[in-house]
Amino acid sequence: MNMAMRNKFVQQYANNYVETAVTEATPHKLVEMLYDGAIKNLTLMKVFMEKGDFAKKAEFSNKSLAIINSLRAGVDMEKGGEVGENLFALYDYCYRRVLEASSQNSLEMIDEVIGHLKGLKEAWAEMPENIKRASKEQIEKMSA
Repeated sequence: MNMAMRNKFVQQYANNYVETAVTEATPHKLVEMLYDGAIKNLTLMKVFMEKGDFAKKAEFSNKSLAIINSLRAGVDMEKGGEVGENLFALYDYCYRRVLEASSQNSLEMIDEVIGHLKGLKEAWAEMPENIKRASKEQIEKMSA
């Protein structure tokens, strides 16, 4: 098998693995995966920013922004109350900060956003086990 075919096979396997993981994940796990993805992509954004590879920096900036936008869009403002409003505002701040960091090539701003997301991820991990394992339908019943 030549290298191009091998790389294509590996990429296909990785895509299938991610697709399966998302399909089978609980809502709690999906949010956890989004936090992990945002942190990973922001870290890669920093690496390419430091190397001066602005095309790759833009690629990972866009991926980070898409993930943060997904987190922001997932906040249920109606049920979330003040906590939901604060979470939405923090995601919105992080989104704007990544845009600003990208335009100014600021590693410090990226580190700030990574810090916010790591803090949220740690808090998310502290959620009770019964909620972590619950399906979307079970969560809706709990909050009804």
